[in-house]
Amino acid sequence: MDWDDPLRHLAPISEHPAKKSTVLSSEPSSDQELASLKVNVKLDRFGLASARHNRAACILGFFFQFLEDGGRKVLAAEILAWIDIEDNLFELANHLVAAILLPFKASGGKAPPPTSRPSIFADEDNEIEQTVAFIEPSRRDQTKLKRQCLRREGYQCIYTGYFDRRSVKNKEVTLPQKAKCGGTECAHIIPFALGNFNEKNALETENKALIWWTLYRYFPALQGKIDAASINQLGNVITMFTEVHDVFGDFQLSLWPQENHSYEVTLMVPQFCIESKSGSSIICIEQHDADIPMPDPEYFKVHHIISQVLEVSGLGREIDELLEAADTLDPNGSSDLGLLLSQKMLIHTWV
Repeated sequence: MDWDDPLRHLAPISEHPAKKSTVLSSEPSSDQELASLKVNVKLDRFGLASARHNRAACILGFFFQFLEDGGRKVLAAEILAWIDIEDNLFELANHLVAAILLPFKASGGKAPPPTSRPSIFADEDNEIEQTVAFIEPSRRDQTKLKRQCLRREGYQCIYTGYFDRRSVKNKEVTLPQKAKCGGTECAHIIPFALGNFNEKNALETENKALIWWTLYRYFPALQGKIDAASINQLGNVITMFTEVHDVFGDFQLSLWPQENHSYEVTLMVPQFCIESKSGSSIICIEQHDADIPMPDPEYFKVHHIISQVLEVSGLGREIDELLEAADTLDPNGSSDLGLLLSQKMLIHTWV
């Protein structure tokens, strides 16, 4: 493997209870407020039984609060069907953490670095095709993707408006007066690691298939748009200043679609001092090359919803502590101790 996949030590992800228990089918309620009230009342009562019950109720409640209508209807049907089968609700809460929150948090902002070299030909695409034949496939893909991203975004970070330093140096773009430049990265919205797996590893293949099954179940808008094989698509990447990418990849900054490729910024880091290019909470992603597809708003929605659940539930901080503990004991993730801790982290019982 030519890239250090942050999810390579995934232990078996806990099964979704629907695999063994039928969810009662029912027609979608025409009164969404009444349906939401029923779910919230049921979860409140369930949560009173014990601290463990309360923990499961909170996890399910936060997902129910932030999911869009398609995913909320699925989750509502599950909660109402299984409210008297407490083991199913515990399993459901654990599964949502293990199959969605944990993989996203652990792999956000991580992808193979593109090849770094100065541009020497005007025809950048031909240069890439001719000079990277012997470079690892993951890095080769990232190189081409970043070039396309940069052209689409006008060689600028979509959040700060900073120009890409290398592109300015190579005279691919002229730095306007008073404009700033800096290092930029090709940032995946849905993490790259969800599409990168070793097909010879049966457990890894099964785990990532289960992650995608779960994503489609609660984010049905993703079906037909993206999967493990198409993670490296232009609709799933944006150009970001390195420090902004760090925060975005950590799910501490998210973008919610508005109209005409405008997005509302949500920041979970009060001390983050890098101002948006607009100076406000609304930014616009401009298309400088009409031949290159724009980022897909549905992917930003998924990123935002997961960011909100991680933050409000406090699970983001818990996962960070586990990841930091794993890095402290084994920075390379290669020793038996590191492997054992990684496996423990990924089969952690959350409720």
